[in-house]
Amino acid sequence: MSVVICKLPRAGLGNQLFPLLKAAVFARLNELPLIVTGYNQFKIGPYLRGEKIKRNYRGYFLFEKGLLGEQVDQFRIWRSRGDEDRVEPTVEVLPAAAREGKRFIFSEIPHWSDHFAGLREHRQLTLEIFEEMVCEGIKRKAEVIDAPCIGVHIRMGDFRKLKEGEDFQSVGAVRTPEEYFMQIIRQIREIAGIALPVSVFTDGRRHELETLFTMENISMVEGNPDLVDMLALSRSGIIVASANSTFSYWAGFLSKAPLILHPDHIHAPIRYGKGEGVYEGPFDVMDDDMVSGIKNIKEGGDVITNSNEKYENSHK
Repeated sequence: MSVVICKLPRAGLGNQLFPLLKAAVFARLNELPLIVTGYNQFKIGPYLRGEKIKRNYRGYFLFEKGLLGEQVDQFRIWRSRGDEDRVEPTVEVLPAAAREGKRFIFSEIPHWSDHFAGLREHRQLTLEIFEEMVCEGIKRKAEVIDAPCIGVHIRMGDFRKLKEGEDFQSVGAVRTPEEYFMQIIRQIREIAGIALPVSVFTDGRRHELETLFTMENISMVEGNPDLVDMLALSRSGIIVASANSTFSYWAGFLSKAPLILHPDHIHAPIRYGKGEGVYEGPFDVMDDDMVSGIKNIKEGGDVITNSNEKYENSHK
């Protein structure tokens, strides 16, 4: 019998979600069983670098098993080794004959030029499957956090600082400058006409962002599992993302809120294109969707499967 296999890469949560959700959506579309391995990882890097976040993702998803259970699944994969391997297939419905005697394997982190290819086209199904996968305890923890008005994600961790004279547009894995976030917060508040509260989600420490925290009405959300923070961030009234951070991008994908992206690192749509009922892109005071989204900010959105009738119906 054919099977879909997801081998989670040794990577952060955002990058692991790509092969996981592609495999799960592909399996659902083609009515095939799914085996997930690699979730019992121990990552030494965050400890060696002294990072605040240790990237331990155990207990996030319902498919997880203990070490013995995962070994059983590895044995199931080994027993199917005689079947034909289809590595990173397109996420689509296959003819029945094309599904027979195959192992469909997903494990790769997508290229930065289009992170959500294969998922964007099946966004509603991806949201539904994701919600089914997440443990209830994780969802409850996210739901008790007040929905942020302005949710700002600042990726630090293993991202390095921008070097003097370096062009931010031409580099990757570099921290988005602190001043950029401060400027965006000021501009959002100017449009709103009030100093809307800001919730900062970061894998850095507060003292590393001391200039940002001199601004009024800013708080830091901390002490939660990474997935809880991602879900809480997705409920923001508006999301300000870190450049090149797939954690930021996933929060946007899960949300219907306006998503502000750094202009130097916008490559392909995360959800859908401009004019489809939800804004994503650089801060642009001339864009009516973005401006109206800011003016309508109240207490954030809904977690995971937030509904927007116009938005969802236009992509069925």
